Amino acid sequence: MKCFSYHARSEGGMSLRGTITADSAPAAVRALAAEGKIVLRISEQNGFHLPNVPRVHAGISAEERIAFLHELAVLLEAGLPVHEALAHLRAGVSERSSYGRLIAALHAEVSRGMPLSQTMEMRPAAFPESLVGMVRAGEESGRLDTILQEAAAALTEAHVLRESLRSALAYPLFLLAATSLSVLVMTVFVLPVFAALLRDLGTELPLPTRMLLGISDLIAAQPYLVPAVAIGIAFAATLLLRVPSLRRYGDALLLRVPVLGMFVKLSAWQMILRTLAFLLRSGIRLDRAVGLVRSVTDNRAIVHHLARMEQSLVEGRTFAQIVLCEPYLPSILRGMLAAGEAAGDLERLLQHAADYCRRRAGAYAARIEALAEPLMIVLVGAVIFFVVLSVLLPIFDAMDAMM
Repeated sequence: MKCFSYHARSEGGMSLRGTITADSAPAAVRALAAEGKIVLRISEQNGFHLPNVPRVHAGISAEERIAFLHELAVLLEAGLPVHEALAHLRAGVSERSSYGRLIAALHAEVSRGMPLSQTMEMRPAAFPESLVGMVRAGEESGRLDTILQEAAAALTEAHVLRESLRSALAYPLFLLAATSLSVLVMTVFVLPVFAALLRDLGTELPLPTRMLLGISDLIAAQPYLVPAVAIGIAFAATLLLRVPSLRRYGDALLLRVPVLGMFVKLSAWQMILRTLAFLLRSGIRLDRAVGLVRSVTDNRAIVHHLARMEQSLVEGRTFAQIVLCEPYLPSILRGMLAAGEAAGDLERLLQHAADYCRRRAGAYAARIEALAEPLMIVLVGAVIFFVVLSVLLPIFDAMDAMM
C-alpha cells in the first residue's frame, strides 16, 4: 500500500487537502470519488508525481466532449484499437489547446497500458463519473463503441436543450441591458439639466423626478459606488453558493419557478433517466447506477434526492417504492417507472421516460421563448414610462405655474 497526498474539491465546491492509502493512484482517485470528492491533484508522499495528473482540473467544452465521444466511437467501430484511435484524434488537433493536451495525455497513458476508463477517471473536470462508469462497462462487455455512441447521443440532446434556452433568453437579456444603459445615461447626464432649468423657475419637482435626481446625485458624488456594489453582490452570491446547504436550497427554489423550473427539472431528468438506462444495459447494478448518474446534473436539490434514492436501494427498498415518493420526478413518470420494474422491463421504460422528458423540455423551451420577449418588452416599457414621466411631469407643472 502507498500513501498519497491529494488536493480535491467537494460536491459543494469546498477545497479539501489530505492523505489517503491505496494500492495505486487510480485506486486512490476511485476511493476519493466514492466519498464525493473531485480530485484536482494527487501524488505519492515520497515526492513522485504522476504524469499529467496536474492537468486533471482542465475541463473541455460540451461540444468538444461530444465530438470526442462520437469520433472515438467511429474509429473503434472501424476496428482500430483504442490507442490507435486516440493517435488519430491526436493528429487532428493542436496540442496548444486544452482539448489537444487532453487527447495527448489520454493517448500517452493508454499507450502505456492504462485502460481508457482509468485515465478518464483521473480527469473528473473533463469526464463526469457517470460517463467513466459507462466507458468502464463498455470495456468489460466489449461494446465500447456502442456505449460511446449512446453517450454522445445523450450528451447531444442535453446540449441542444441548454442551447435552446440560451437562444430564447439572449434577445430579452440584450434588450434589458441596452435599456438599463440608456436609463443610466439619461439619469446621469440629461435629467440634471432639466432639473436645473425647472428649479430656476421655482417649480416644485414631483416625486418620480426627485427619486431619479437622488439616484443621479448619488452616482455623481460616488461614481465608484455602483460598480463596487455590483461586484460585492456578485462576490457574496458566489461565496454563498459555495455553501452546500444554501446551494441546494437555491436550486430547490429554482425548480419551483413557473415554466423555467419545469424546464430545468425535465432537462435534468431527461439526462438522468437516459444515462441510467445506458448503465443498466451495460450490466451495472441499479444502486451503483443511481449513484453514478448524480454527476450528470448540476442541480444540487436533485443530486441530494438521487443520493437518498441510492441509499434506499442499498437498504433494500425497491425502485418502485422510491420513485413513487420522489417529489421532483414528474408524476406521470412515477407510475411508468414503477410498472417497468414490476414487469421486468425497467431499461426500456427508462428510455421512454427520458424521451418524454426531452419532448416536454423542448415544449417548455418554446414556451419560455414565446413568453420571454413580451414580458421583457413590458418591463422595459414600464421603466421607460417612469423615466419619461419623471421628465414630463415637472414640465407640465411649470406650464401650469406660468399660466
